[in-house]
Amino acid sequence: MVNITLQVTTPYLTYAEYARASGLPYNTVKKMVYEGRLPTRPKNDPRDKPLINVQALVIEAAELELARQQALIEVPKHES
Repeated sequence: MVNITLQVTTPYLTYAEYARASGLPYNTVKKMVYEGRLPTRPKNDPRDKPLINVQALVIEAAELELARQQALIEVPKHES
């Protein structure tokens, strides 16, 4: 069994903060959100600032890595 422990210091970031942290241009971040490639926090009020759900991205990355590791372990051996 694989244990993964991650600490997310900021579960949500504004588009500008995410762009700065990721190195992506601001407009690319907006486009990725529009295309559904970046998860956002649901807004309670239409005037709320949209926020990138960093925690969801961390969970997705951990799940992808776990699946990759499991695929490496489960490679079927060819019989000779």
